[in-house]
Amino acid sequence: MRIGKSRSKIFLIVLVLTGVVSLLWITTSVPFFANVHRSYRPSDIWVVDHDGNPLESIRSRSERRSLEWVEWHQISPAFRDLLVQVEDQRFYSHRGVDFLAVMKALWDRSSGRSYRGASTLTMQLVGLLDKSPHATRRTFVQKMSQIFYALKLESKWSKEEILEAYVNLVSVRGEVIGLRAASLGYFRKLPSGLLPEEAAILIALLRAPNAAPELVAKRACTILKQTDCGPVHSLTLETVARPYQIPRARELIPVLSRSFVEEGWTSSVIHTSLDQSIQTLSMRALHEQLRLLRTQNVHDGAVLVLETQTGRVVAYAANGGAAMASAEQVDGIQMRRQAGSTIKPFVYATAFDRKILKPESLLEDSPADLSVSGGRVYHPKNYDYIFRGYVSAGEALGSSMNVPTVRALGLIGETAVLDRLHALDFQKLETDDYYGPSLALGAVDVSLWELTHAYRQFALPGKIFSDETRENIFNILAAPEYRRFTFGMDSILALPFTAAVKTGTSKDMRDNWCIGWTSKYTIGVWVGNFDGAPMWNVSGMSGAAPIWRSLMLALHPNPTGALATYVPPALPLLKHSLTRIRYPATDMLVGLDPDIPMSLQKLPFEIDNPQKGHQLFLNHHLVGKAEEIILWPLKRGKFLAELKTPTGNLVDAIRFEVR
Repeated sequence: MRIGKSRSKIFLIVLVLTGVVSLLWITTSVPFFANVHRSYRPSDIWVVDHDGNPLESIRSRSERRSLEWVEWHQISPAFRDLLVQVEDQRFYSHRGVDFLAVMKALWDRSSGRSYRGASTLTMQLVGLLDKSPHATRRTFVQKMSQIFYALKLESKWSKEEILEAYVNLVSVRGEVIGLRAASLGYFRKLPSGLLPEEAAILIALLRAPNAAPELVAKRACTILKQTDCGPVHSLTLETVARPYQIPRARELIPVLSRSFVEEGWTSSVIHTSLDQSIQTLSMRALHEQLRLLRTQNVHDGAVLVLETQTGRVVAYAANGGAAMASAEQVDGIQMRRQAGSTIKPFVYATAFDRKILKPESLLEDSPADLSVSGGRVYHPKNYDYIFRGYVSAGEALGSSMNVPTVRALGLIGETAVLDRLHALDFQKLETDDYYGPSLALGAVDVSLWELTHAYRQFALPGKIFSDETRENIFNILAAPEYRRFTFGMDSILALPFTAAVKTGTSKDMRDNWCIGWTSKYTIGVWVGNFDGAPMWNVSGMSGAAPIWRSLMLALHPNPTGALATYVPPALPLLKHSLTRIRYPATDMLVGLDPDIPMSLQKLPFEIDNPQKGHQLFLNHHLVGKAEEIILWPLKRGKFLAELKTPTGNLVDAIRFEVR
């Protein structure tokens, strides 16, 4: 009887266990690998250009740091081999559970010896996939559930898929999740480049993510089976002890603005209207010019490039980035500053549209006393205090003359110009009695965004301006003949193709502008200082215009149809091997800026590799000892610049003219 009862109990136990096993197998739901991969969301979101090319990465989750998914074949063989060897030696032979390891762990535990857990990589992945609140508990039922989950996972996933998911979901240390984030954050390299020592350190962290650096080093040395632990010990301390940091993928987007985001702030990718090549060109041109202007107290700048026909924002360089900007979070494109002479085309366009003036209409350039509010008298003057008598409206605009422009404003009235500025979507404008005649000279606060979009309207038929006015403004701002009084016939604004352009400098030399367009692109440039500090001897021609020119040259196709490569004005390969006068270039025509008093305008002479005792001469008169940059007070005339040795031997010579 007792034997029969014992058999019944055994049968009942087997039956219950079979039922439990069957129930666990049936109720265990395993996701597809593709679904896990698809649902993965990194903490850093990629910003891509109009064609999907990556531009920049930004962090969107503060509680964790994970980067984009890494595939198993993209990981170095050193890491792949060590991971399996250390964490699960029989990974490729078992089916999710290593029963030999389980029995050994149970035997060691029952014998009172120290034992190692028997969790396989598959079982560890189960723990990573289980998002339930009790996932970290290790009761008998939970352990059995994990075993069945692992067995079922192995029946549906390949070994490579299991390993791939594991290295992307595993916690490495602190907030760091996944191998890509760990590899970039600790070793500044992708997982494909991990060396054996680096792989051992990361694998040592997997077992004890928050262990002290000394313990991590000891475990890494054990993993590598090295007798001399000195090198790996030093590398571990250097790596784990220093602050974790993922370098920014690129420095192309200093400020992420809704002005160029096309869709999606919550997805894993932010799509923009930008063009990667044009954004790169813009940032490089801005960096190079700011570098050259540092000695003249210029620290900030911004560049905006639009497709003329569509208005699409293809480049948005809001500042010089972390390496150059005084405040890298400031958006220089949306910041409001005084417009200076860049407002003058809208004065003349309004007069042309109203048939009050034509390009050939004569305006008097002579001293004027204008009554303004409060009984005050306004005395507009030209930058050089020279009055030229009667000039055409086209010459007055092209050469940026002040007095004729004030007279033109008087003919049409401030209200008419402000109405046109409102129609062009300029914001935060004051009333007409606030500005008075100074409106003609740009005493209005605008942003680079507003100015560039407003200039683009000169290229669009049937919009704000009549076709005749648009054509007249373009011809005036594109023709050197109209600029000759101020800028000469062959200034930096002259291009090998037709382009309209206007420069401007605000009061006290605080802002430089250069805005211009062709049928393809409209480009706006501002340089200055975010804190409003004045620049030293910098005009629109020497500050913003070089950036505008380099971009215009680069963005218009060469005969092969490809974009030209941006070439900085400086030639670093020659700088340390050749002593020469780099700037001004030979036969250059230098134009005086109409918005700046003559006494404040200076020309920077740039000398490559100046030698001790070298001297600079102008028209055979000594200027001073040769230095990398020499500021020379501008004056009209033709000049011969000579660089000579202490004994009088000629090193280099160039000719240039100032008008």
